[in-house]
Amino acid sequence: MDPITIIQGQLDAYNKQDLELFLSFFSDNIEIYTFPNELLYTGIQNMRDYYENAWKLNPNQKAIVNERMFLDNTVIDKELVIGRANGIDINVIAIYTIKDNIIIKVFFIRQ
Repeated sequence: MDPITIIQGQLDAYNKQDLELFLSFFSDNIEIYTFPNELLYTGIQNMRDYYENAWKLNPNQKAIVNERMFLDNTVIDKELVIGRANGIDINVIAIYTIKDNIIIKVFFIRQ
């Protein structure tokens, strides 16, 4: 799969809140950061726990990609996250690193 297909697949699963499908796009050793280098968590189980809780609190949450660009194995999305329980939409930039057809790192820049 090409990087754009992988990123779009995980986005579609995110918007459906299909946890198993969503997690299938990520490495078991996934690393999630706040840009530029603050490690938030590692590992698929921590990611599972994070999104299970986030979606329980925000059952209508969705991400809309406003811009996407890519180079080789890196995809950058500018997203608007809507439907949050607190009623506040946020802008997010997500930088995905892909290796061997799976996402291995994500860096977030949040509003």
